[in-house]
Amino acid sequence: MEQSDVLYDTHAHFFSSDLLRYPVNTANAREGEDNLRRRIESDPATPQRVLGLWDDSGVIGGVGVQYNTVYKTDNRFILDTAGQNAERVTAVVMLDATAADTPAILDQWVNERGVAGLRLFGRAAADGTYPWLDSPAALQTWQVANRHGLTMVLMYAPASVEPAAFAKIASLAQRFPATRIALDHFGWAGCEPADLGLAAPLVQMREYGNVFYKLTTINFHLFEKAGIDSTHFVRRAVDLFGADRMMWGSDVGNSLESYDSMARRARASAAQLTPAERSLFLRETGRRLFGS
Repeated sequence: MEQSDVLYDTHAHFFSSDLLRYPVNTANAREGEDNLRRRIESDPATPQRVLGLWDDSGVIGGVGVQYNTVYKTDNRFILDTAGQNAERVTAVVMLDATAADTPAILDQWVNERGVAGLRLFGRAAADGTYPWLDSPAALQTWQVANRHGLTMVLMYAPASVEPAAFAKIASLAQRFPATRIALDHFGWAGCEPADLGLAAPLVQMREYGNVFYKLTTINFHLFEKAGIDSTHFVRRAVDLFGADRMMWGSDVGNSLESYDSMARRARASAAQLTPAERSLFLRETGRRLFGS
């Protein structure tokens, strides 16, 4: 395998079938609670399984992203997974940024557990605000992340390009320049077929140098639905944002596709990149942000 084809997976979801030690919370699961619970029991994404898939697919390491669908903000399993496999896995946890104790918890986990990032997820409130992103309480959490130079992984709902959400993220990027901001699922690129799925509000984010873009299997599925050629998308995105601000993540544990297929999609999408660009997108940008 060429060195430029070696992968680093920035978006792996781990979960266990040991429900006594690691209880689950499957409320509001998109696939339905019964289906999800069957999957948890029959096909858990344990470290042993996922790292085996990484070995088979030429993946040197990656990021365990707290799986909101299964655990919400109970981070015990991802912290244990990263702690027991520190040579290959780092942890991105999920916390309620508006909770009073979150800044202290995050500070402690960075210092004691080596947490590499914090994932925030939410949608606009009824009045159009995003309190989980930039309320006074949330800003205290951002201050901790900025002090540590963490990566903040952001995913908003619904799955569409939302100019208001991007405006909030742009403001945070300016306010906290030492914080790297990674947009999950490339800020929902591919939801609209026009402009290769790169809508204007997303393209405008390129002026903020501490904002990064994570392309996952979810995006590839969106591309197929919209009739977008992934190789053209990746080439255009690199021209707009730079390969040093783009990274790949599988979404293993959530997207129901074989890992081999996910890895092949990633490599195929980089067909129009130079070897140096390819290495950045498939591996080095993610390693720089999350390390392991």
